[in-house]
Amino acid sequence: MNAPASPGAPRTVFHRDLVGRPSARRFDIPAAWIIFVALAYLPNFAPKRSINLVSLTLFWSFFAMTLIILCDQVTLALEQRSLMREVTGTRKAWLRFLSVGALSGVLLDGVAQWLGKLWIYPYWNEIVYAGTFVIGFCAYWLATAETYLAVKAILNRWSRNSPRAMLPRCCAPPLFRALGIAGLALTACGLPLLVADYRQMGGYVFEIQEPLRMKAHFGYFLMSFIGIWFILEWAQFTRGRLSLLNTIFCGDRQPLYALLIASAIFGFFWETVNAAHHFWIYTNWPFSQWQVMGVPVTVLLTWPLQYVVFLSLGFLLEHDCWS
Repeated sequence: MNAPASPGAPRTVFHRDLVGRPSARRFDIPAAWIIFVALAYLPNFAPKRSINLVSLTLFWSFFAMTLIILCDQVTLALEQRSLMREVTGTRKAWLRFLSVGALSGVLLDGVAQWLGKLWIYPYWNEIVYAGTFVIGFCAYWLATAETYLAVKAILNRWSRNSPRAMLPRCCAPPLFRALGIAGLALTACGLPLLVADYRQMGGYVFEIQEPLRMKAHFGYFLMSFIGIWFILEWAQFTRGRLSLLNTIFCGDRQPLYALLIASAIFGFFWETVNAAHHFWIYTNWPFSQWQVMGVPVTVLLTWPLQYVVFLSLGFLLEHDCWS
């Protein structure tokens, strides 16, 4: 049996990993983040001739998976939970995860790209796009959720001594029913208005590579996407799950702060990494002349809405992102 250390002896700080082994506290995660951020911007200095579908696909696959792993490690170190393990742990979890990835793609690209024509994929044809759609949006959804959970874990660690509100699973049922009705109304109005813009071109056109000039329709996109969010708020309520608005109404604003911080930091990161060689290009955005490092400001302002819709789909995985 080891003798206790004397009061004046230097102390070594230890923490336990998931399997219970003590290990010295290291700075490997911050160092990995620094290296990752530096490598992420390397394509900005690559010659134009080296930028093509294959090179950009390999780069963005590396980017997304590294981002997911690093954020997962942050959450694992601070809260001993891993979303990546949860969504891939069993066959049923995998199926749910694939369903959420496909649904998030339909909600985001379906409204913003297929109907809104708010961006294009200049390097992709329809076959490549269809073949990578589900797995691509699975990675995109997971990256979005992991960045939010990592930021929330950090905020929870900083405020662990502050009192947290006790959150009931049911908050103001009439309010959430009204949100569901409002969401259905907004979506039922917004989507047909988006489709109506195609009358000037003789009907709907599916196009992912070439920009199509549309009328001023950005408000219809916002109307539809906010409606989808309200429907998901109601869906989470009916399933007895927490939602973003539920946590806010019940006194816990930590998820809101985490969402806003994560969408600001990582939205800016995603967009500025893409700004040099444009794996995707934005079109038909209002005030697109106002830019930060080549990224329209209006694009950055919509990232919180994307986060809240993606995270609201978490209840389909039986994973509570908001508590």
